Amino acid sequence: MKILLYGEYWSGTHVDCISCVLKEKKINYKVFDFYKYINPKYLNFYLDKVVNKLTYLYNENIINRKLLLEIDNYKPDILLISKGVNIFPDTLKQFKQKGIIIANWNPDDFFNKLNSSKNLLDSLNLYDFVFSARKHLFEEYQHKGIKNPHYIEWYYIPWLHKKYTSVHNVENKVTFIGTYSKRRESILGSINNAIPIEIWGGGWTFSSLRNNTNINVKNKFLSQSEFPKIISESLINLNILTNENRDQTNLKIFEITASNGLLLTETTEISKSILGNSSFFYDPNNLSSLNDNINSIISSSGNIANIRESGYKNITSNHHSIYDRVEQILNFF
Repeated sequence: MKILLYGEYWSGTHVDCISCVLKEKKINYKVFDFYKYINPKYLNFYLDKVVNKLTYLYNENIINRKLLLEIDNYKPDILLISKGVNIFPDTLKQFKQKGIIIANWNPDDFFNKLNSSKNLLDSLNLYDFVFSARKHLFEEYQHKGIKNPHYIEWYYIPWLHKKYTSVHNVENKVTFIGTYSKRRESILGSINNAIPIEIWGGGWTFSSLRNNTNINVKNKFLSQSEFPKIISESLINLNILTNENRDQTNLKIFEITASNGLLLTETTEISKSILGNSSFFYDPNNLSSLNDNINSIISSSGNIANIRESGYKNITSNHHSIYDRVEQILNFF
């Protein structure tokens, strides 16, 4: 079995994690990193957001030409795509004509306008398999052309998300890690407890929260190597889902708990079934529940270590790692 992986390729990305697992399992694979055709000098990981519109189609043509060369150069049995926004439907058709299985494990909702394209939507009926954590959307996906969706949940990465072993003290603060959105700003701004709030992520430069003396806006992305330390040293780690992706779960619920952090996340049926009693939940439509839970956690601080340990064991002992997810996917091929 030869697997050609397509997507963004740097530490912690979907494709990077899959490739690490395939390498360890001694499965023949190759990575097609489309970013090096958009930005050959690798100056900026997020260049896709600012690529000049005048060169965008030119870059897409290069990506598709180079990808087609892999049919004869590498001769894959499987093309496993992460997103696939830049792949032309005609390119995928040429893979199918060669009998190559085409699968898509999309981190985003296919119909999220911020992370989709006409190419992607016009290709939905070409995929042999689609893997997604959004099983609540599968009926819609099938109605819009996806023939074979399969439920694969999010995951943690064992070599990145783990207990921080150095001696440290848990700080009395709420930590949020994520890029700016108005919804996130509103939820964070609704916290009325005097507990300090720390925000990590891009796009917060002009947020009104920066004027709050109780809120420390870092306005930078947290590296994977720093993640366990920041998580484990925070009393509360707040998770806010992405409306545009219509999420019911996300990576953070696995990453935070696997890093031995206490998680306070939005209530959804799926997240509650995964996390059980080892985490705290709030209703984003009733933000008094957010403040009630923060107050409850603060008043129960003496028992926090046990709750954190319970969450850690729940996630790390119940087959939620990237190894488990890749194994699930390989069983389809």
